[in-house]
Amino acid sequence: MKKFGVFLVVLAIILLAVISFKSNALAAQVIKVNKLNGNVAINGGENAGYIVGAQVCFPAASGDQLVCGTVLKASASESVVKVDRRYATRIMGGAEALLYEDTEEIVEEEGDVGKEEKEEKPKTKPNKDWFQ
Repeated sequence: MKKFGVFLVVLAIILLAVISFKSNALAAQVIKVNKLNGNVAINGGENAGYIVGAQVCFPAASGDQLVCGTVLKASASESVVKVDRRYATRIMGGAEALLYEDTEEIVEEEGDVGKEEKEEKPKTKPNKDWFQ
């Protein structure tokens, strides 16, 4: 009976670990890198949150930098990300694709869904006395 109790405790710990690391197990990976035009194919699609226009970052081969780009095409299971072709050579096949989450909230208005408000620049220049 004591072994059965230990077995249940170990099983409960394993289940909790699997549930808590579920998001890490579902990360998208690089399938193919087209170094000539900077397109990167990943195995994460719209179901995983990789929608058209989303920012996606990849770890560089050196490991100390991130290469980021924008999703061009997205299907249910695969997406294509456009990165600068100079940096596409630094992305290795099998690398993890990370969704970039911006901290600024996007303002949604009646006709302008997904557009951010821009600050108005002053139309007049400050006079010379202001700087002194």
